[in-house]
Amino acid sequence: MKQKREKISQGTKEQKINKVKMFFNRHVMLIGCVLLIMFALSGTAFASSADDLWSTITGELEKWVGRLGGAVVFVGGIMFALGWKSEDAEQKSRGVQTVMAGGMVVALAAITSQFFT
Repeated sequence: MKQKREKISQGTKEQKINKVKMFFNRHVMLIGCVLLIMFALSGTAFASSADDLWSTITGELEKWVGRLGGAVVFVGGIMFALGWKSEDAEQKSRGVQTVMAGGMVVALAAITSQFFT
């Protein structure tokens, strides 16, 4: 009877440990992104006025959205090239669509100042 209780209590401990591990595995990326944003914007907390703060935030937004769009263009180019290698028409068209979507994101990032002034 004691052995059975020990196995049950040991099983519940392992279940609790597994739940904590699952929580951290699922949320570590989110926590990392929040910490990265906080670090990137830490200089904006010491801005002298609200206008300086707003211009700094929009500048950072423009810079990072532009970089994201550039990465999407790069991935689309790779998809397009691999479509040519394997003679896959669907992959070529998806690559072109991804390049176009990334270009649109870069263009929107370039005119961010028109939206947020």
